Amino acid sequence: MIRTLAVNCAPILECSKDGGKTPAETASDEMVMGAVRALCEFSVLVSQQNHSDLSLTAPDNALKRFHKKKAAFRDQIMSKSVKAKVNKLSATESNQFRV
Repeated sequence: MIRTLAVNCAPILECSKDGGKTPAETASDEMVMGAVRALCEFSVLVSQQNHSDLSLTAPDNALKRFHKKKAAFRDQIMSKSVKAKVNKLSATESNQFRV
């Protein structure tokens, strides 16, 4: 599931570029995606079977980045226009998946 997390959150950034959000909302979206990316990176790094000194510091750095950015999740409020776009995208993708 963690490998698809970033893909499922990508519409957040796409909707941010449409101009319907304030710069603060766009920055918050980018913080959320940064947190998601750090979490995914951490998950992939810790799932390795062999580790070196370097590979042990990388998950720690990813986890620190996640903890710095996780507060952005509390600030997320999806506007009505963005929610409509996300629903439309998910409906289209669901329909394509069924086909």
